[in-house]
Amino acid sequence: MSATVHSLHPQTRPAAAAPAGPAYGLSTATVAAVSEENILLDHPDYPEARQAASCLLAPEPGDTVLVTHAGHESTVYILAVLERTRPQAGNLTLPGGTQLTADVQGLTLNSQALSLNTAGRLQMNSGELDLNAASGNMRIKHWRGWFDTAEAHAVNVKLTAKTLSSQVGRLIQRLVESFRHTEGLDETRAGRVHVSAEDHHHVNAGHITHTARGFVKIDGNKIDLG
Repeated sequence: MSATVHSLHPQTRPAAAAPAGPAYGLSTATVAAVSEENILLDHPDYPEARQAASCLLAPEPGDTVLVTHAGHESTVYILAVLERTRPQAGNLTLPGGTQLTADVQGLTLNSQALSLNTAGRLQMNSGELDLNAASGNMRIKHWRGWFDTAEAHAVNVKLTAKTLSSQVGRLIQRLVESFRHTEGLDETRAGRVHVSAEDHHHVNAGHITHTARGFVKIDGNKIDLG
């Protein structure tokens, strides 16, 4: 019996071709100008681009940026700012229109509304503090303040307090008119009391008692008793 042996060679099937798609690429470009909608680039193939949502640092003219593109017909996006002509200044734009502007003068925050919430302690230290608002509300359970000099200007002031206690070294008041109403006791204790009225001094009471441990003097052009 005779037999013929043939060697078997494995056959490979050609791999399925991947579906054709846009070829994304990266390039660097220089920002020529910035408009409200698009950013003009100094690039021979991509003259304009849009800022990507992940690129929070707003591009400025002269910046070197990283752009991505999928062909001449697709939108070109700026992914990042690589280098800028003014490295000490920048504008950070957040969703909703909030902007952070930083330069050598400091940091500026522009937003429709700002909320600071902390469960612990909020501390602010500054050489100078300026507050400007159309209206303001403050609710504090316990307030303590130390001032070397305090100066206030107001048109109308209304103060409501259950108990008011003050300790003043010297009090000087200049008033055009003064009206005071006390329902209970009005007591004044002083080392000396001087009352001066240019016109009429009127005292009206149910009973009047004047007690002096020393000399009593009443002087006038005309004195009526009774």
